[in-house]
Amino acid sequence: MHLELTVVSASGTLLNLVREFAQGLGWTLGSDAPSAIHLIGPKERGQDQLLNILTYLSLSAAKAGVEPGEPLCQIRYREGAASAVTLGLRIAEFDLTP
Repeated sequence: MHLELTVVSASGTLLNLVREFAQGLGWTLGSDAPSAIHLIGPKERGQDQLLNILTYLSLSAAKAGVEPGEPLCQIRYREGAASAVTLGLRIAEFDLTP
C-alpha cells in the first residue's frame, strides 16, 4: 500500500512535532512548507502507524494550543491500482479523560 499524509496548519510548532514523530516511525518527508508537511509512509506498516500519527497530532495540537478543527489532514492511499483515494480529515473532538 502506498500511503501519504499531508498536514496543513498555521502552527509551525504543531508541524514540527508531527514531522519529528512521523520520521521517527520511518515516514519520509515528501515536501515541506511553512504551513504544511507532506509525509510518505513506509512500505511496511505505514497503515498501522497512521492512527498513531493522528493521535499524536491531536495531542500535539492540544500541547501547541491549536484549536482541534484547525489542522487539516489529507490522507492519500493507493493499493494495487493506478487510481488513489484522498480523504480530508479534521479533528472534531479530543478527550483525555479515562
